[in-house]
Amino acid sequence: MKDTNQVQKALESKAKKELQRVVDSFVIELNKLNNTYRSPNFYHMTESRSTSAKEFSCIRPGCVETILKDMLVEAYLEPMVNKKTQELLNKLELI
Repeated sequence: MKDTNQVQKALESKAKKELQRVVDSFVIELNKLNNTYRSPNFYHMTESRSTSAKEFSCIRPGCVETILKDMLVEAYLEPMVNKKTQELLNKLELI
């Protein structure tokens, strides 16, 4: 790697792969449920079961993987990269 930008991109790639493994595991288990019990046409997502709960959407099963991946990347990518960067710097004893 020639510069810190390449290191940053490599750390981001590693973090995205880790998040994708989480999504893949969930989707595998979801598919097992679908194969065993039924295959729904959509998933109705709400904040809670109360009558005042906010409804997110009716999600088609084929979209679940993309939604989960995007949700996890938005929530975790930056903190994961920051932590991996700090771990790398600690290993290199730069800080």
